[in-house]
Amino acid sequence: MMRLATIEEFQIAMLHWYKHNGKHLLWRNTDDPYKILIAELLLQKTDVQKVKMVYEDFVGQWPTIQLLSVADFYAVVSVIEPLGLKYKTARLKSLAHIVVTKFDGRIPETTKMLLELPGIGRYIASTIECFAYNKRTAILDTNVVRILNRVLGIISQKQRPRDDPHLWDLAQELLPHENVKEYNWALLDFGSIVCKSRKPLCNVCNLQSMCKYHKINAVRI
Repeated sequence: MMRLATIEEFQIAMLHWYKHNGKHLLWRNTDDPYKILIAELLLQKTDVQKVKMVYEDFVGQWPTIQLLSVADFYAVVSVIEPLGLKYKTARLKSLAHIVVTKFDGRIPETTKMLLELPGIGRYIASTIECFAYNKRTAILDTNVVRILNRVLGIISQKQRPRDDPHLWDLAQELLPHENVKEYNWALLDFGSIVCKSRKPLCNVCNLQSMCKYHKINAVRI
């Protein structure tokens, strides 16, 4: 269990950073579960800049899951082609069909049900719970894992840390009780802008006073 003072300091620092430096993305301006899900699926294995180029066109042509389920396959291919991941078309169409037929056209709001959909793992399920359904749910991807490791000295013993249940528990413990969306967005943005995998911008980092980066006595869970 981490000290409450450390948790609060971390939360305040992340929220403060996000307020002044967070990214402005279209899918953060909606609480529509479908539009948020589409953004998260498009973001898999590609970068934000590429997704920004196709997201608006995608949800403009197919603004609901029902319309996507009956969309022409090759029309979808043509829209997401700039991402270089055409295989996503079949996954998107399959997911839309399942949601319409099994969930009556409503995007599920629990991790258990979301995991039944193709292409959805725990990370995307958590983003839907948090960003679409306003649940106090932690998120954990490679960016968040890296921040927990460097700043708080947490080292996972798993080969794939983002699948480590102990890290997920810790991420949940670190969540504030308010401004959860902003906090989670802060982690994602901070990890891609400041605490980068290569050449982190330590000289401009506002977490310097508490960061354990490079220290060998890291906490092991």
